[in-house]
Order: sequence, then C-alpha cells, then structure tokens
Amino acid sequence: MTRLARLFRKRLALRSAGFTLLAVAVLGIASLTGAILVSESRERDRQYERLEELLTTVERTVQIACFLDDKELAAEVANGLLSNRIVGSVTVVQGSNVLAAQGTAGTGHRSSIERAIMSPFVPEEQVCSVELTPNDTEISRSVMRASLFTGVVLSLQLIAIGAVVVWVILRMIIKPITSVSRRLRALAPESGEQLRTPPGNQDDELGHLVGSVNGMIERLVRSIHDERSMRLQREVDEKRFRAIFENVETGIFELNNEGRMLSANPAFRRLFNIRPELDLNQQPIHFADLAGEAREQVEDELMLLVNRGRPCRMELKLESGEYPRWVSILLNSFEEGRLQGVANDVTERQLAAHAAEHMAVTDLLTGIGNRRGLMMRLDQSMRIVESDPGYKCALVMLDLDRFKQANDTYGHAVGDKVLHHVASLLTELVRQADYVCRLGGDEFVVLLEGTARREDIERVLDRFLERVNQPIGIEPGIEVSIGASLGVAILDENAQSAEDVLQRADSAMYQAKHAGRNCYRFHS
Repeated sequence: MTRLARLFRKRLALRSAGFTLLAVAVLGIASLTGAILVSESRERDRQYERLEELLTTVERTVQIACFLDDKELAAEVANGLLSNRIVGSVTVVQGSNVLAAQGTAGTGHRSSIERAIMSPFVPEEQVCSVELTPNDTEISRSVMRASLFTGVVLSLQLIAIGAVVVWVILRMIIKPITSVSRRLRALAPESGEQLRTPPGNQDDELGHLVGSVNGMIERLVRSIHDERSMRLQREVDEKRFRAIFENVETGIFELNNEGRMLSANPAFRRLFNIRPELDLNQQPIHFADLAGEAREQVEDELMLLVNRGRPCRMELKLESGEYPRWVSILLNSFEEGRLQGVANDVTERQLAAHAAEHMAVTDLLTGIGNRRGLMMRLDQSMRIVESDPGYKCALVMLDLDRFKQANDTYGHAVGDKVLHHVASLLTELVRQADYVCRLGGDEFVVLLEGTARREDIERVLDRFLERVNQPIGIEPGIEVSIGASLGVAILDENAQSAEDVLQRADSAMYQAKHAGRNCYRFHS
C-alpha cells in the first residue's frame, strides 16, 4: 500500500488517470441517479396519462350505461378497462347505487382517478361517476424496466467516456511531457544545445514551454542591456507623467493608507476647492474630510482597499457650492503604503440621468406616475412582501364614468383638464408614501402601501367618490360631471406577480361597472 502511494505521488500518469476515473465515477453516479429518477418519474407519468386516456375512450359508453341504468353494459366497460394490466379496479357509481365494481383495489403512489360522467343529452347534469384505481404493481414493473434500461445505457456511455479520456491524457499529454523531461535532464546549456520540440506539439502549450526554455540563455544575455534601456525609459516616462499630471482636466491624487493627501494635481484642487498654493506636506488634509456627508462611506471604502487590495469606485455628492456637484472617484493601490486615484466631474451626466429617469416613469399629461413607474413600484412591493409576509398593500384601479361623453362633447382639451383634476384629487387623498399613476386613457391606479384593512380602504374610496362626483368647473359656462368605477385587490403573500394583482383589480373594477357604476368592489 505504501509503495502504491509512493508511485501515486511520483507518477503524473497514474495521478491523472486516477483522478480522471474518480471524477468520471462521481459524475457518473450523480448523472445515473438523476437519469434514473427522471426516467422513473416520466414513465410513471406516462402510465397515468394512459389511465386518463382509457377513461376518455370509454366515457361515451359509460354515459349511455348510466343514463339507461344498464348494469350489464357498465360491467362490460369495467371488464374492458381491466383488460389493461395497469388498471387495478373499476367502480361505476350512480348516486348511492353501484352499477359495476370490478377488480381489486390496491395502494399506490397516487390516489385513484375519479371522473364525473355527464348526461349525453343534458351536458350540465351528472348521471354517475367512474373511479379507476391503478395497478401499482404493474406500473412499478414498467417503471423498473424503463429505469433499468436507462441505467445500463448511461453506465456503458460513462465507462466508454472514462476510458477514452484516460487514453487521451496518456497519449496526448503524459507521453510528450515525459519525453521533454528526459531530454531536459541531459541538456548541456553551456554548449548552446537546445531542446527539440516533440512531433505534433509545435504550436501547443508544450511547444511554447520548449521554446521558452530555448530562449532562456538569450534572455540572460540581453538582461543587462534591457535593464539599462528600461532605466532610461523610466526617466522619460516620469517627465511625461509630470506634464500630464499638471495639465490634465481629470483630477489625479495620491493618499497614504490612513487617507491623508500626499499630492494632488491642479484639476483635483479645483474640484474640491483646495487652494493651489496649499502645501499638503505642511497642512495635512484627509480625503474623507472632503467628502462631506459621504465621509463614513469614504472611510469604509479606504479600509476595504487597504485590507483587501480591491479597487474602489464611488460617486460623491458635494454641497459646497451654489449647486450640488457629483464627482466620480476611482482608487487603486499604487505601491506599498500609497494609494492613487482619479476624480472626474460627472454632474452633467447625473443631472441628465435623473431627468431621463424621472421622465421615463412620469405621465406627461398629468405629471403623476405612468405604467412603467407602477410596475417598478409593484415589483418593489412584491420584494417587500416576499421578505415580510405580514406586509400587505392595496391596489385600486379606477375607470372614469361618463368621461368619453364629456370628451366627445367639449373636446380633448377639456378632457385633458378633467384628467388633471382627477390626478390632483387622487394625489391629495392619499399619503406621500402611496403611489398614484395613470395607465392610459381614463384609467388610473393607486397603490396604498402597507394598507390592507377594508375599513381604511373604504374610507379613502368614499372620500374620492364624494369629491369626483362634484361638477368640475372647467371654464365659464362649462361644467363636467363624471363618476368612477373602482376595483380593489390586495397585494399579499398570495400574489403571484405584479400582473396578477393588476388583473384582479381590473376584474373587481368591471364588477363595479356591472353593479351600476360610480361604486367600488373588492376582489374576492
């Protein structure tokens, strides 16, 4: 055993083959187990689908037998079903009367299959029912045969794959490496002798390794010359970097591990209002002191950078001037005890992003939220419900009554003012934490955050209906009267998705319309 372990440590071929076979065995067992389980599940499902098909095949005959109260015909149907080996027993029941009961009931993985049989002349009238109990023994045999076949085929495949992989490793990797190792031990580099690349390995990793060994002597000869050239190049690069450092518009700065400023170019000083003549060596400044309200964030990021060496990127909001400014910071470890960073003014980008984001979730006509904003808010509420099952929200969908009549009578300009008026009413009635949006046309949605008590919701809806029913004075001589039909759905742990909650609220709203409009209904 000790000798075998020694050989295992010294022989790459033995280790490679052993680990390969072990990996194939582990993956094979896992794959085999999964394949057998999947095969068993599919075969069992297929047998139960056959049972359903058998019931469908004889359903018409059973209708006639039950309608005529014909026990002989019912018995023939039961015997016909029992001719299939996967059927254990068949029972045809008409009310309290058993028309036929054939076979032997047994226990199985699933319960018996029962189907209601309707009258052949009155489809809504049930005349009897058929209960079919599977023959679990026969089904298990079929499942075992399918699983055994799958297991044998997959095992043979895994054995073949393992053998091929081991052969490929020995032939394509171990043998060429062994050849190169023997030649390397006999190499006399002082004579200029070089290794010969094994046939067929000129362009792969082994060929590259041989080429690297052959170039080693040449690199040693060139090393002194290269070092001298690099020293001269470094001096040129330092001068170039100094010119860039002083004139670039991007802020460049250096810190020590404690966050104290070591140097800063003029662009950085302008960004953070540091006087050009200030000597950072004589008057130390800590970078975190320049971050304002983000001081703690900067200190945490610096600590992570120093301890883990991970570059940090952050955006700071500076309130020092007349208007807030945003500065993007990127910090990296420069050398032992020193950090290097760059700073860019991204104020215009931030303002543009905020404006675009606000426009994307705002209804341009009324200034309240739109469908995109609602879906984002609903997704956020869904995540809260998933983490806190006790948290609930109410989603109210409303459609204006008689709006189309007013729009057609007075024109779209008046219709737009009515929509503005409704949006204002909803915004005034709900809390700041709630969300009001217009889906389109005359449809609005209100999301009442953290509210699920029916009486609280009804109080808000009653106030809205009271105010929306008051005539709207658009301009002298024009008054518009509208109403609203509202549907309410509760967003809780039973909600499957945001679309599901919207559909339930929409269904409740149409119930309100069918109930006479100008009212509300809760989805039940």
